[in-house]
Amino acid sequence: MTKTRVFALICIVFLTAYACKKTPQEIGTDLQPSVTQIAVAFTDASDIVAHTENVSSVSATNLYMLSLGNMNDTVFGITNFDFYTQFSLTTESQTWGANAVADSVVLNLVYSGYYGDTTEYLTVRVHELEEGMLSDTSYKSNQSFDYDPTILANLSFSPRPLTTPDTVLDRGVLRIPIDPSLGNKFIANESHMTSNDHFKEFFKGLYVDCEQTNAAGPVCYFNPTHSYTYMRVYYHNDTDTLFYDFGISSNDVWVNHYSHDYTGHEYIFDDNSRLYVQGSAGTKVWLDFPTIKEWADAQPGHVVINEAKLVLTGAVTDTALYTPPASLILVGEKHNGADTTYVYLPDQYEGSSYFGGYYDSSNGTVWFRISEYIQKLVLKGSYQDLEGIYVNVSGASTVARRWAFYGNDGAAPDSLRLRLEVVYSLVNE
Repeated sequence: MTKTRVFALICIVFLTAYACKKTPQEIGTDLQPSVTQIAVAFTDASDIVAHTENVSSVSATNLYMLSLGNMNDTVFGITNFDFYTQFSLTTESQTWGANAVADSVVLNLVYSGYYGDTTEYLTVRVHELEEGMLSDTSYKSNQSFDYDPTILANLSFSPRPLTTPDTVLDRGVLRIPIDPSLGNKFIANESHMTSNDHFKEFFKGLYVDCEQTNAAGPVCYFNPTHSYTYMRVYYHNDTDTLFYDFGISSNDVWVNHYSHDYTGHEYIFDDNSRLYVQGSAGTKVWLDFPTIKEWADAQPGHVVINEAKLVLTGAVTDTALYTPPASLILVGEKHNGADTTYVYLPDQYEGSSYFGGYYDSSNGTVWFRISEYIQKLVLKGSYQDLEGIYVNVSGASTVARRWAFYGNDGAAPDSLRLRLEVVYSLVNE
């Protein structure tokens, strides 16, 4: 091979590598001078069809936080949070000693955070579960389990998630006194304390419920597997005064349960001047671009999308108490008969700094860069089978945060409307 050919081959490899490194928003920018690039904004209801939908349920098994609380939100109505959980022995077996008697029982929950108004009191109740939870089953947030109606605990408290009552912890602890009868039940059934399998057959776990009220209220988050999250039985026998802990381990099952009451707030679902997203199985926003293909076909040339940004502008002002989600997600929906699946948009694979979705507190907006997705719609390529795309709260299985942004019907201010900002070039072949 001659030196000239070798040099040419090296140049081709270099240029190919350089082109492959270009980010998608730069594709097409060097095809024509910048003066030939055209900007357009799709803002009308005929350009972007959008509405708010209810989320029926989310995955709620063994989440990294237990949720407990009650919020009466002036915008979103009432949301109630409670949970079910199993417990495990913290030793291979437990013996209580001669003539053992339970003195007290306490459920210890380590705070992981909160959302809403923590100046309001919450009332929590505890019941024993009568229905077991299966370790090989994925439960949803609307799942309920049978429990004994006997109330083992009834505590009104003002959340203190930021206090540090115990010097070995970096956060506060909620201690719920439980009727000592539960401890005496354990003592009377020592034969079931020989292994976790036997124990869970005998004791299905606890249901921890929060009373629904009209107060603003918060939701409190707790760490289920923290070493200071446990159910402790204080007891004495003929020779000593002792305590024993039942913990929540990674081998246990716990399930968060969420319920929403939108009475008096039905406008969320039929007022498209504003659109609403809410975590913890609340609401999501569906949208589609029904005219994008026709728009591209009407152009005097082939449309090359240089950049396409979906821009959402906040429409609520009470962000001090109810802080907006740190980020939102955007996914496509595909139907296959009765089954529905969600798919990532191609732009998401370019990384979060490119794709966006983060809340900007300086201007109250969230944007998504969806250039590749819009280009594929224009070219009538892949992703044509999507039934639209959904905006939802990131981490919605656990996070209770909510946000409203302006829609695109006539009641929304022109400068704040939901919009798709497109910069494109026309290429003639």
